[in-house]
Amino acid sequence: MSAQEKYMESSGNIFKDLGFKQPEEMQAKAQIAYHISQIIRHRHMTQKEAAAELGLTQPKISNIMAGRLDGVSLEKLMLLMMKLNRDVEIVIKKKPRTRKHAHLNVVYA
Repeated sequence: MSAQEKYMESSGNIFKDLGFKQPEEMQAKAQIAYHISQIIRHRHMTQKEAAAELGLTQPKISNIMAGRLDGVSLEKLMLLMMKLNRDVEIVIKKKPRTRKHAHLNVVYA
């Protein structure tokens, strides 16, 4: 690596690394949208079929599947997962003392 090349170690959240506001929420939304897309693809559904099943328009499904999530709340994505027959469990716990800030994490089981 030359002296001019610079790099930054990732925090594990691309939205945080790029300086976005509310990066943990953005990452959680992206993770859930990814899994929604995977379920739709696994079921071999068209976007039009998925839209009908989920009560959305085809363009909205297209946006979600492409990761364009402006105007889509975390709550809405969780409700879509439930419509896709997935249980959504929210667990709130005290953060460890070893970590400075609390965080939001999505676990897909």
